[in-house]
Amino acid sequence: MTVRDEVSYVDVRLARALPLSDPDHYLAIRDAQDNDIGLVVDWRRLDATSLRVAEAALGRSYMLPKVLKVNKVTDNFGVILWDVVTDFGQKRYVVRNLRDNSVALSTTRVLMSDADGDRFEFPDIHSYGPKALEVLLKVL
Repeated sequence: MTVRDEVSYVDVRLARALPLSDPDHYLAIRDAQDNDIGLVVDWRRLDATSLRVAEAALGRSYMLPKVLKVNKVTDNFGVILWDVVTDFGQKRYVVRNLRDNSVALSTTRVLMSDADGDRFEFPDIHSYGPKALEVLLKVL
């Protein structure tokens, strides 16, 4: 990547500047040492070729399964076991220390990280039944 015909970068990576609250606008461009090079304000307005490159790069970096259905949730002495169906298929997650590994993104949306560091999202906590709601309300 070359900036204003002055500086060239061989290895750059793209990252959403606001991946949770505004994923479709601000796109950070970083060098190999993770230093910011620039910011694209509305990356969806890039030319067709650049847009395809950006979408491919971001698709590799941001996998955030959304929970569609909770098959079963159990609380074993503070360790929460989730058996769910996501938009990436059936998954099982083990979440230790619920408060430290969960973030309320709104009054109905929760993001969690499991014991392996994998993140997953509950877009609407009221969509999964009473037992799941009971556990999810502990985060809010």
